[in-house]
Amino acid sequence: MAWTAPRTWVANNVLTAAQLNTDIRDNEEFLKENILLEEADELTISGGAVTVTKSYHKIETEGAAATDDLVTIAGVAEGRILFLRAAHTDRTVVLKATGGNLVLGADISLDNDVKHVALICDADGDLHLLYSARDVTFMANAFQYPAPGTDWTPAITGATLAANLAAKKCWLPLNFLKIGDAIVSYKIVGDMHEEGGDTCTFDCKLVRVNLADPLTTTDVAGGGITQVDADGDFDSLATLTALETVATDKQYLLELLGTTSNVSTNEFIKVIGAEVLVRRLV
Repeated sequence: MAWTAPRTWVANNVLTAAQLNTDIRDNEEFLKENILLEEADELTISGGAVTVTKSYHKIETEGAAATDDLVTIAGVAEGRILFLRAAHTDRTVVLKATGGNLVLGADISLDNDVKHVALICDADGDLHLLYSARDVTFMANAFQYPAPGTDWTPAITGATLAANLAAKKCWLPLNFLKIGDAIVSYKIVGDMHEEGGDTCTFDCKLVRVNLADPLTTTDVAGGGITQVDADGDFDSLATLTALETVATDKQYLLELLGTTSNVSTNEFIKVIGAEVLVRRLV
């Protein structure tokens, strides 16, 4: 339903039912549909397209596929604002930045049923991004060393723990975070070298530092990797139990804990850094 510019009435005009329906009933229904944003109607992708009928929709993949591309959105006109989300948390709708009428800069994946995107239509019928929660991966490698030279030591390859050192810690601050970011997961990347049949161990966990008197720290649920204890390079993933939303008066860091044996002076643990997946509103 489209908005109709109400007529200007003059004295003694005779009102017809059709005029009242157009000027009052239909325009009130338009405002209700496009401002109130009631429960989202579901649209199913067909051949990469959907046709919207209101401002808030949940989008289902064609044939309930695990993932589907949304290339074109019909039913829009200049000034139309749309709010979209995926219909199911286990099916991903990918809004494509090329090939249709979506002007996004990059593809946007709606991979759960709470992630939203807002679009506005221009005079050419193209839909431009107003905001979206995008998943962004940040690289972190600015370590903090409590005792460089005797414990974890800086090197061009990253933080290094030499042989015959037990339960040594260093930290990797996540200085790129913004208030409102949601931390999803991280991967810690490095290499472990063992000799002589002995075992080294490496652990890493996400820690939140909280404003208090005295200051407190909290281990974030799901923020610990599975312990690394095998020779060779590692690329260990930790996926948080729930999204951790960054708020004021809190700071975040990865705490590294390593132990090397004394079998050989050639043993070591090296960590080059972390890749942190963040959901950011853009």
